[in-house]
Amino acid sequence: MKKLKIFTLVLFLLTGSALAASEYYHYRAEDRTLPVLQCPDEPLVISVGENSREKLLEGVTAWDDKDGDLTERVLIQGIAKTIEGSETTITYAVVDSDAHVAHRTRTVRYTDYAPPKFALSRELRYSVGTAVQIRDRLTATDLIDGDVSERIKVTSSGLSAYAEGTYPVTFEVTNSLGDTASFTADIVIRNQAQGEPRIYLTEYLVYLARDAVFQPMEYLESVTYGAEETVTVDAQVDTSVPGTYRVRYTCAGPTGTEGTAVLYVVVE
Repeated sequence: MKKLKIFTLVLFLLTGSALAASEYYHYRAEDRTLPVLQCPDEPLVISVGENSREKLLEGVTAWDDKDGDLTERVLIQGIAKTIEGSETTITYAVVDSDAHVAHRTRTVRYTDYAPPKFALSRELRYSVGTAVQIRDRLTATDLIDGDVSERIKVTSSGLSAYAEGTYPVTFEVTNSLGDTASFTADIVIRNQAQGEPRIYLTEYLVYLARDAVFQPMEYLESVTYGAEETVTVDAQVDTSVPGTYRVRYTCAGPTGTEGTAVLYVVVE
């Protein structure tokens, strides 16, 4: 009986030692180090359209003591949803065979980035009592996202389709990088008078670079119930100062009734 107890104790000690040795072996064999992910310190300079995987991973490498070169396993985890000026941040990730993950971020600088832009194909004038439809004439496009017209938000105060007047309205649109563009214009609720000239423009909203030459008559398309040569323009546009300007076109009809149109000029 005593020999049996001694044998059992020895067997227990041997089993424990083997288990401990096995655990120690696996502990030593397991890779506990993170992979190393490297990318250049300087920003990645690209155009908006250069969004291929190869371009976005330019200069990025990864390696691991156990797995060796992991460059082909590097993933683009995401691009930040914010942008300052023309710069945003891209995040890379890589996973080794032991499921260890390393991350690295890098600045991306776009050479041709611009915020979203609006386009206005018709004047914002409506007859009393008619529906004020905005999206049939106001659109928005973005270099990153393309057509973003459905994202346009409209903010107005006191606008009534049943009362003649001029109502300021602000339009906003945001792209996928979180960049918001805004544009404030006047919605005019007024019926057309008898014999009132109608002035048509090629565009009702234009963007100009700073210090660009502005020729308002270039945007005059045609006039009904009036003569084009009698159209006068009030254009207080200073292209050296960024901002939004209103250019007013006026034409008197045969009965003396005046017709007007407004061109919005955004100097960037």
